[in-house]
Amino acid sequence: MIDSKSVFSKRKEGNLDEAYAIAVKLMSNPDKNEWDIKAFAWCIIDLIKRAAKLGNQQDLTYYGEQIKNLEISFSDNILLNQKEYVLKLCNANRQNILKAKELSKQGDHQAAFKIISQIYNDGDKSDEVQTNLAWAIYRVAKEMMDQEPPNFTSAKRYINSYFSLKVDKPSLLHSCFLQLADKIAKDGKLNMGAFVKIWGLEYLRPEDYEQYRTNEGSLYLSLAEKVVQHASKDAFLRGDKEDLLYILPFVNNCIDRYPDSLWLKLSKARILMTLDRGDDALSYGLDIVKNKVNEYWAWELLGDIHQPSSSKIALACYCKALLCSKDISFIGKVKIKLAELLIQAASYSEAKLEIEELVNHRVKNNEKIPETVKRIQNYPWYESIVSAVSNQDFYKSTAIHAEELLHRKLPWIDGVLGKPFTIDDKKKSAKRSIYIQSNPCPIEVVVPDHKISVKKKQVGAGVRIKGEYDNENRFQIYTIEDRSTKEKWDIFNELIGVVYYINREKGLLHFRISKTIDGLMPIGSLSDKYEEGDAIAVRISKHTNKKDIRYKAITSCRTTKPIPESLIKSFKSNVREDNGMGFTDDGVFIPPQMIKAYDIRDDDYISGKAILNYNKKRSEWGWKAISINSVVINNSADVG
Repeated sequence: MIDSKSVFSKRKEGNLDEAYAIAVKLMSNPDKNEWDIKAFAWCIIDLIKRAAKLGNQQDLTYYGEQIKNLEISFSDNILLNQKEYVLKLCNANRQNILKAKELSKQGDHQAAFKIISQIYNDGDKSDEVQTNLAWAIYRVAKEMMDQEPPNFTSAKRYINSYFSLKVDKPSLLHSCFLQLADKIAKDGKLNMGAFVKIWGLEYLRPEDYEQYRTNEGSLYLSLAEKVVQHASKDAFLRGDKEDLLYILPFVNNCIDRYPDSLWLKLSKARILMTLDRGDDALSYGLDIVKNKVNEYWAWELLGDIHQPSSSKIALACYCKALLCSKDISFIGKVKIKLAELLIQAASYSEAKLEIEELVNHRVKNNEKIPETVKRIQNYPWYESIVSAVSNQDFYKSTAIHAEELLHRKLPWIDGVLGKPFTIDDKKKSAKRSIYIQSNPCPIEVVVPDHKISVKKKQVGAGVRIKGEYDNENRFQIYTIEDRSTKEKWDIFNELIGVVYYINREKGLLHFRISKTIDGLMPIGSLSDKYEEGDAIAVRISKHTNKKDIRYKAITSCRTTKPIPESLIKSFKSNVREDNGMGFTDDGVFIPPQMIKAYDIRDDDYISGKAILNYNKKRSEWGWKAISINSVVINNSADVG
């Protein structure tokens, strides 16, 4: 009986031609089934591979035609993949395609491109040829970008030619072109907002949304993040609403994936603002300013958002921006915006000063004077008005209204002023610690001393604060006022702890309040003398950095109050001595120096005091002896 099993059996035996003859007969049967088709397909696949190995183009063409239109079930992925593979082998241009690939591997991308493009131009527009041509285009364009100086014009020309080809989307190949275009756009040589519409952001792969973290811990943006940011910035600067409408859903997608990304929020705020959706943009603008409270551009953005609805608030935001930076190379546009609003308010002297400062800077640096500035200089009042001497006081008084945008809905928090200090004797950049009420201890925040506008800057004096945590978990202070209080350091509670280690070589005393709270102090700053195990009363603050939380003692003194039992305890137990170290039955570690000093031996019975101790090697808490009261050796007392 002839059936598909006979075909598979003959193939397995190596009788390929016999198997093929049987398969042909099965295919001529009107009642052929799915397995008959599979058996025939596998015979053709083997025959094509054999012909390719022998270089028999006639057989390749013959068998290729037989399998080309053969319908194979979509559920059989292995057979489908093999069909696709052998059809490539049947291509008459196969040898030239392989030659182009080899040249590309050797780094000769131009030669590879010439071969594969000739095949394409001669009429072979198969999927394989188009895909290989697309890779050749990409490598040539990338090579032009990598040279010094980069050949942007030619690279863009090659990228444009890619869009005439039919390739799989989404795919690694398609994403490679997006990445290459983004590099060109970064240098200002490509309108990314328009490009992404041609490329099709809907073809971004899941991998394109993945961020990359190096072995050193550095985190890099995903391709999708970079592209939508650059595209939205480009479209925003060109004021192209159509491009921005296309990009907006992809910005939203990225924000959903990376909700803490400030730059994505900046992109969305700009898009919404350009689309005349200022109310929707406001929340994003406020979020940006709260995280970049000292950056002029953040306040400029907030001013731009408010300008259509409230020139008064926009004016305040621009004033705040000019308080953040004095570099006219950066803030020139802000000064023009401010001048225009001042003119609307008939504050001509102040407006003229803004224009004069900008013009003087541009003339001094041989830079072009903006057309907007020239127009203002031609106003009838301009020549006759005497410019203001300084706008600094005006900035400060007006900027208050902008600052209120950040904190008007926030509650007041009690705080205390700390000591001012400088780094490397830079008196002009003096800083000051401010302590903010929190449980179990106040939080320390460091701010520039000149930004604290209270009347009396006494150390320990009470203030009240409005602020909140930003995206990087840093507490941002928005405003500070005097607070009426009779007692200094009133937000601090006195905590009782224990001195658990004294490093006399480094001059440091280590104290512990609990398993989660400890700190150290310079011995030279202490008014009292301490030994390990002594009680200590401290007022401490908490400071959070990128790595961990640290605690600092603000005040300290000896105390007669009892140390918490969670920190120190008495013990009585037998000792197990091992290699110069001791361990009691109730889990107390006896350091080698104590074993030696008291001549403690295995199975001695001892009593003493132990302190809570953290073993870094084992990452576990335990107890360590700090004093020995008695040692009983072989039932005879030996008092230490």
